[in-house]
Amino acid sequence: MTLYIGENLKKQRKLRELTQEQLADIIGVSFQSVSKWERNEGYPDIETLPTIAGYFGITVDELMGMDRIKDTSEVDNILKTVSENAVMGRIEENITLLEEAVKRFPNDYRLLSEYAHYLTFVNWNREGEAFRKNCLKAIDVCERILAECTDNRIRNTAQVTLCYSYQNAGQHEKAVEEVKKLPFMWESSEVVGENVLEGDELLNLRQINVVGLTELLYISLVGMSREDDPRFTPQQKIAIEQKAIAVYEIIFDKGDYNYYAHNLSYAYRQIALIAILEGDRGLALESLEKSAEYAIAQDELPDEKPYTSLPVNRLVYKRENTMTNNRGSFSEELLKHMAMSRYDMIRNEPRFRAVEERLKNMG
Repeated sequence: MTLYIGENLKKQRKLRELTQEQLADIIGVSFQSVSKWERNEGYPDIETLPTIAGYFGITVDELMGMDRIKDTSEVDNILKTVSENAVMGRIEENITLLEEAVKRFPNDYRLLSEYAHYLTFVNWNREGEAFRKNCLKAIDVCERILAECTDNRIRNTAQVTLCYSYQNAGQHEKAVEEVKKLPFMWESSEVVGENVLEGDELLNLRQINVVGLTELLYISLVGMSREDDPRFTPQQKIAIEQKAIAVYEIIFDKGDYNYYAHNLSYAYRQIALIAILEGDRGLALESLEKSAEYAIAQDELPDEKPYTSLPVNRLVYKRENTMTNNRGSFSEELLKHMAMSRYDMIRNEPRFRAVEERLKNMG
């Protein structure tokens, strides 16, 4: 538990325009003791606390900052609930919870940062006036955080959220301006840590970097294969998706994709869509089967599972550290996707129906 004695002691002393030496004389301790307390390098003993509080005309609880400790504990509980909701895809509940929380704790930047994040996370389709209004709210919150908060981690998160919020609210130029303010990859803790950390801490960072860079490669590759991008032919888009899959297969050579199985499911799903447009029934069906395989693997994950492939064998998948904006399972999501009219050309194929049946059985 964090006590706020040093901060409150310094505040009360300055209100009375006392030096540390003068306060030390008044309460009968050494100057070094007062200095140490104000630097939070120690606390007054239990007999001295009432003397200090009595001199300043406040309670011992006020001197210790018990109200703030209580508030911090309550905020911690709120954030724990937010995290639990995120795992279950309860994003709307988080927005409501955080909306009320920031009214009660208007100066808690952790809550404000989470609130802004969930406002932009609720609808990945980025459609509708409600979503635009959420983004405008998030912009206001992030701009306030950047104007007032001094915690670098919270500021960095707010800056990233601001980029997405501007973009999703149709303010492209402002989004680009904010992107240019972000640090380059080579200035990140992940890269700098490679040259500063040592031992197990360095090895853990390197494995985290391997996973992070693998996902970044996947995102960039899949982004290049978008259906509406005319710069690549359908066959090239299929080849790009296959390269994205190959990246994961190289790193997770033991097939222990765990959290990243849903990325493979999505990549195969996209290949199936493009294959249908090209009239390649065989590839479409094969890709749907693979997509279902990985969707089911994702749904069957336990709450915790270690990675075993050599480049990531110190890492552990934990459901509590994940978040989704989908209340249903990945199998249900794929089933809904397969209901698209585009699949009508293969809907009556026995292999298609077998995939449907397998996914339905997951329910």
